[in-house]
Amino acid sequence: AGISRGPVEQSPSLCVLADSREICSGPRVISCLRAEHGLRVQVCPLGTSDYIVSNRLAVDRLLQSELQSPGNRNKLSQRLQRLQGSFERICVIVETDRVRPGETSRFFQRTQYYDGVLSALVQAGIRILFSSCQEETAALLKDLALLEHRKDAAIQVPTEPEGHRRDILSFYLSIPNLSYGAALNLCHSFGSVAAVANSSVPALAAGARLSRAQAEELHRFLRHDFDLQLLPQPLPAKGKS
Repeated sequence: AGISRGPVEQSPSLCVLADSREICSGPRVISCLRAEHGLRVQVCPLGTSDYIVSNRLAVDRLLQSELQSPGNRNKLSQRLQRLQGSFERICVIVETDRVRPGETSRFFQRTQYYDGVLSALVQAGIRILFSSCQEETAALLKDLALLEHRKDAAIQVPTEPEGHRRDILSFYLSIPNLSYGAALNLCHSFGSVAAVANSSVPALAAGARLSRAQAEELHRFLRHDFDLQLLPQPLPAKGKS
């Protein structure tokens, strides 16, 4: 599967969130996104995915060898299930393993197990793209971000909360199945955690850019699974006891 590329056009200001582990495992991806494609890349501890390219789409970058190994099956399955709980759409970029120093080339032989894993991903509704190198992976991520921008799903809030909002972001990230992007949206759409806790399902969906089902899950958690008295209380105004 691939992404059709039309005529070259001026890309809008696009933002992608990258997991901090990608600094070591995919440095060329991040540098190409910034230098060659002009994207704003915010590196942060995503945990659940390698990249978030919009409010609804997460991307995992996997090497062919990772999909080839049966020992990774349970870990991969659990990771993708967590992603499906937090995002409407998931994409996996299968990247060719890099040739190690001293190797002239690396021959990849497809196996029945490898094809079975790809088939299972497709049946689970996960989009699969193929890449020959980190530079091509960066180009695919840029294309995905541009498509999501056209569908009004792009990340449009500041990605580095300041002051007390950093603590509020940490609280939102502790909520089950709430993505990093949704947590950022909550930080900037609501004045306080209490305002989020007292909001209706439609207000949560609009403010956090969530689907109706995701907003209902968040609403249930805040109303039934969480003690509202534990919410951070606003500081008293100066001059008052």
